[in-house]
Amino acid sequence: MAYLYRIRGERADNLELAIAAYNQSLEVYTRDSFPEDWARSQNNLGAAYSNRIKGEKAKNLELAIAAYNLSLEIFTREAFPYEWTTTQNNLGNTYSQRIRGEKAANLELAIAAYNLSLEVFTREAFPYEWANTQNNLGIAYLYRIRGERADNLELAIAAYNLSLEVFTRYSFPEQWATTQNNLGNAYRYRIRGERADNLELAIAALNQSLEVYIPTAFPIECLTTGRSLGDTANLIEDWETAIKGYNLAIEAVENTRLEALNPQSRQEVLSNAIDVFHSIIQVHLNLNQLNKALEYIERSKARNLIELMTQKNFKPQGVSQTTIDEYDHLLQQVVNEQIRLQNQNINQNLSRTDNLMPYVQDHSYLKEYQQQLDTFIEQEITPTDPTFKLTQKVEPITFAEIQRLTEPATCLLQWYITSEKILAFIVSSDNKINLWQSTETDLQTFIETADNYLQLYYSENGKQEWIKQLPNLLQNFSQALHLSEIINLIPSTCQRLIIIPHRFLHILPIHAFPISENKVLQDKYTVQYAPSCQILQRIQQQHQHELTHLLAIQNPTKDLTFTDLEVNTIAILFTQNQIIAKDNATQNTVTTQLKNPNYHCYHFSCHGSFNPNNPLESALILADKEPFTLSEIFELNLKKSRLVVLSACETGMIDLQSLSDEYIGLPSGFLFAGSQNVVSSLWTVNDLSTAFLMIKFYQILLDPTQQVSVAIALKTAQNWLRTLNREKFISESNQIIDQLDTKKPRMAASYRKIAKQLLLQNTEEYPFQNPYYWAAFIASGQ
Repeated sequence: MAYLYRIRGERADNLELAIAAYNQSLEVYTRDSFPEDWARSQNNLGAAYSNRIKGEKAKNLELAIAAYNLSLEIFTREAFPYEWTTTQNNLGNTYSQRIRGEKAANLELAIAAYNLSLEVFTREAFPYEWANTQNNLGIAYLYRIRGERADNLELAIAAYNLSLEVFTRYSFPEQWATTQNNLGNAYRYRIRGERADNLELAIAALNQSLEVYIPTAFPIECLTTGRSLGDTANLIEDWETAIKGYNLAIEAVENTRLEALNPQSRQEVLSNAIDVFHSIIQVHLNLNQLNKALEYIERSKARNLIELMTQKNFKPQGVSQTTIDEYDHLLQQVVNEQIRLQNQNINQNLSRTDNLMPYVQDHSYLKEYQQQLDTFIEQEITPTDPTFKLTQKVEPITFAEIQRLTEPATCLLQWYITSEKILAFIVSSDNKINLWQSTETDLQTFIETADNYLQLYYSENGKQEWIKQLPNLLQNFSQALHLSEIINLIPSTCQRLIIIPHRFLHILPIHAFPISENKVLQDKYTVQYAPSCQILQRIQQQHQHELTHLLAIQNPTKDLTFTDLEVNTIAILFTQNQIIAKDNATQNTVTTQLKNPNYHCYHFSCHGSFNPNNPLESALILADKEPFTLSEIFELNLKKSRLVVLSACETGMIDLQSLSDEYIGLPSGFLFAGSQNVVSSLWTVNDLSTAFLMIKFYQILLDPTQQVSVAIALKTAQNWLRTLNREKFISESNQIIDQLDTKKPRMAASYRKIAKQLLLQNTEEYPFQNPYYWAAFIASGQ
C-alpha cells in the first residue's frame, strides 16, 4: 500500500514494487488459511494492475479483472457487503477500460457491476460512494454501444445529475468539477431536445467545471475541459467562448511539468496540446485576427522548446554549482508535488476501506513551490543566463515584437500546417499581415509529394532516382503551395525573406522552389531561415561579432575525399585558425575546444547522423565514430560565435514524427547555444560540389570589399555553382588547388586528377545545375 501511494521515485517503478509486495504477501495469506486477508490482497493487487504502467496495458487489465474476481469469491455480498460493493465498483472501472474482448460487451459488464454496487451503496448509507458510482455509471452509459444512443445519453445525464445531488461545489469541489465536465460532454452529444439548447447546457456545465479546474492547480483536467469547452462553443460559432476554453487549455499545458507524468499521460497531453493550438489559431482566423493567430503559432513553438528541454533536463549556463543545486532542489519540489497531486487523483479510484470523507486536494504548496522556483530563476539565473528562462516557462512573444523583426526590405514568411490546410503568413514592417490558405486538396497534394520525396530519398536502390527527380519534385512542391500566389502577397519593397518553416517544410529547400521557368525563389529574394520568431529575436539582440578566428573539424572519419582541400583552403582566409584533423578530432578534444569562447566561426567538415527515433541523439560523427550529439550541443556556450557551418550530411534534418519538431535539429541546437548563424544541409551532399561551394562561400563572406551577410554569401555561392559551366569550373578549381601547391603539392595534384575524373562522369555543360549539388545548404539565423 505504501508503494502504491508513494510520491517519490518513478510512478512505474513504485507500482512494480507494490505488485511484488502484494504477491509476496499472498505466499502466506492463502485463501484457505487467511481468506479475508487473501481477498483484500487480491483486491489491492487488482488496483495495482489496473494502474500499472509497465508491461502490456491489455494484459495488465486482465490481471486486474482476475484479481478482483478472486477477491469476490470471499468478499460476498452477504458476508462482506462493503468490500463486495467496493470491489464491484473497481471491477466496473476496469471493464470500462478493458482492451481485450468486445468493447460493447465490456461496457455491459461495467454497467452491471456499477448497478450491483448501487444495491449496497445507497444515497442514505454511503452518500459519497453512491455519488461516485453514479458518476462512473454515467460514463459507461455515455460510451455505451448497445441500445439506443439517445436513450443511453439520457441515462448518462440522469446519473450525472444524481451524482451532483451529493457532489456539490462546496462540499466536494473536485468531484463536482469532474461530474460537471462529464455532464457537459453528455449534453454536447445529446440527441433529444433542441440542439442549440443542449449545446448551451453543455457550455454552462463546462464553464462551471473550469471554476475549479484552473490551469495552475489542475493542469491536466483543465486541458481536457478547456478543450471540450472550445470545441463545443465552436459548434455554435460562439468564438469568444471558444477562445476562452482553448486559452485556458493552453495555459494548463504550459503549467504542466511533463516529466511528472507517465509516458501514456505525457503523450496524451502533447497530442491534445497540438489540437488545441490548431483550434485556437483557426478561431482567430475566423475572427480575422491574424496577429493573434500568429502569436499562438509562436506560443506553440515556445511550448515545444520547453518540452524538449524537459527531456534534456537543461541546466543554466555560467552560474555556480551552488546555484544549480538550489535550482534542482526547487524544481524537484514542484515535480514531487505535482506527482503527489496526480497520484491522489489516481488513488481516488482505488479500493476504499472505510467510509471517511474524501480528502480535498490542497494546491497551496504547489503554488508556493512554483513561485519560489520562478523567483529564483528571475533573480539568480536570468542576470547571468537570460536564455535559460525560455527553457522553463513559456514567454509569449507579441505581434509587436514579431513585427520589429522586419524592416522595409525584410519580410517574414511563417508557415503553419494543420490537419486541414496549409497557412502562410506574410509579415511586413508596414503593420500588415497577409495570409494565404490552401485548400484540403492542396494539402493532400503536398503530403503526397512529400511522401514521394521521402520514399525516393530513403529507397534501398540509392538516391540516383531521387537526384534525377529532384527538379520535378521541387516544381511540384511549388505548385502545391501556390508559391506564385504567395509572392504576390509579399510587398514589392521586400528584398530579404526570413522563412520560418513548419513540419514537412523543415526538410525542404524552399529557397530552391521554382517561381518561373528559369528562376527559383532565392533569385528574387535573399532567403534565410529561422526555427521561430522568438529564437530569431534573441539572436538579433546579440552583438554582431567579428569573423576572424576559426575552429575547424577536418575529416575525422578519414573517408571524405575533398574535405582536406575544403578545410585547408578555407583556413587560409582567416586571421587565426585552429584545425583538428582526422584521428585528433575525438569527442573529448573537440568538446574541450568548443568550450573556448574565443572562436568566431566553427566549421564541421565531417559526417552527420540524424536519429529519427531519438532526435536528441542526432550527431556530428567524430574520430573513432564518436557522436557529438544534439543533446551535448544544447549545453554549449557559443555566445561569441557569429557562424557555425555544418558541412556534413543531413545536418538540417528534423524529426517529422515528433510533436516538438519545431526545435529538434542540429541547427536549432547551435542557435540556442548562442551562435548567430548556422549553415546546414538537408540531405546527403556531394563531396566535390560541397567542397567548392564552401570555399566560394567563405571567399565571398570574408571579402572585406563586399561585407555581405551569411545568407547573401551562401546565395551568391550557390548561384555561382549552379551556373558554372565545365570550362569555368576547371579554371576555378585549378586556381583553388594552386593555392595548395606551395604547401602540399602532392595533395594538390591528387585533387586536380580526381576533379577531372568526376567531370568525365558528369558530361553536362553545367555539371552542378541540378539542385542536388547546390540547394542542400540553408542559412539559419540573423
